[in-house]
Amino acid sequence: MNKIKFLFLLIFALSSTYNFAQEDFNGGSPYTVFGVGDNLYYSNNRTEGMSIMGIALTGDNVTSFNPAANYRLQHTELAFGFRYNFLRTKSDASQSDNTDANISGFNFGIPLQKDWGMVLNIGFNPSYQINYKVTRLSSQLGEPVTHIYAGNGGLSRINAGLSYTPVKNLSLGFEYNYSFGNIKKLAVLDFTDPNITSTYQRRENDLGGSFVKGGLVINIGRIFKELKADELSIGFVFQTKLKLSSTLDKIYGTSLGNDSTQVPGGDIEIPEMFGFGITNKFGDKYLLSGDVVFQQWANYKINGTPDPNLRNSMRVGLGLEILPNARPDRPFLVKNAYRFGVFYDKSLYSINGEGVDGYGASIGMGIPLNKFNSIDIALSYQTRGKTTNGLLKDDLLRISFGVNFGELWFLRPKDEDK
Repeated sequence: MNKIKFLFLLIFALSSTYNFAQEDFNGGSPYTVFGVGDNLYYSNNRTEGMSIMGIALTGDNVTSFNPAANYRLQHTELAFGFRYNFLRTKSDASQSDNTDANISGFNFGIPLQKDWGMVLNIGFNPSYQINYKVTRLSSQLGEPVTHIYAGNGGLSRINAGLSYTPVKNLSLGFEYNYSFGNIKKLAVLDFTDPNITSTYQRRENDLGGSFVKGGLVINIGRIFKELKADELSIGFVFQTKLKLSSTLDKIYGTSLGNDSTQVPGGDIEIPEMFGFGITNKFGDKYLLSGDVVFQQWANYKINGTPDPNLRNSMRVGLGLEILPNARPDRPFLVKNAYRFGVFYDKSLYSINGEGVDGYGASIGMGIPLNKFNSIDIALSYQTRGKTTNGLLKDDLLRISFGVNFGELWFLRPKDEDK
């Protein structure tokens, strides 16, 4: 057995946890055994088809990534999105297929004072996901035994933020986030011989903590008119370190019976994150936006100890949007927005000193239902890792679906209605 396969199995055994009902663990990428799993990278329904986080992308869409980018929201908007994932994981000897569906985000934007760009955003957004299941056959005491290592869960956040334009062409944003979650891991030794008692160990870790975000968007095209690009904007976002406290439930099952204990789970420190973006609109037809996000995963700690299998991550995305023609007499195909994007993901995982990198592409469409309501659909493909040197290769096909409900928040009554 090579080192990487042994490492995966060893870590599964040491961190094995939660529900011994195996049907609770559907399986996914074994890479998510490290840290708190995959970063889900969600901003809003619009950016799903553009492969970006929308750090400098403004407009009439509530976003959950950079609070400063909400300052142009003209009406109250309630937006939620779903993702359906098809994952294929390959090694040099086998492959497995898994599917799962989840909520990508639920966000509410309320313009409080349009002249000041003051917009309140409130949301619930999943942040990190753990999902894996691995089985291995061996023998103990001359009897065949199946080893099962599995885990699921992750972290979500509840956020509340505010954007504000203190001066023309500059928007500032601040957001408070409470992060919480539950991580479950399981290890089972399942003997074929019914006379030998199978054993299990499960652990359930409840986590909670808070962090803040700060951001800004500057319309440099209107400040520097010699650029002749009125819609050229740049954006920045910074997220503070997240310190999670936890409680840990341990349950054991052996030939002597079952036992359970609850102990402090220790602190987990998720490192700070920051990003930069740029957006420009070309006439009334095209919009180009790109951004890069960094997170210092080398500073991740659990009980004060770094994880040697994590490294600093970087995600770079570039997206194009073909803008719709909103005139009511235009054909259906012309009134839709069409989106395309590509991205590169230097993931947080580093196995035996070798980084796990990925890349992908997406297409999407925004379909207006009326002036204030719309549907967004996106299809994306991502690949990461490889099957050489004992690593694993993940191929992910994702379908995203989002709905945006909106209405005018404050309407000045017409004179005849006063």
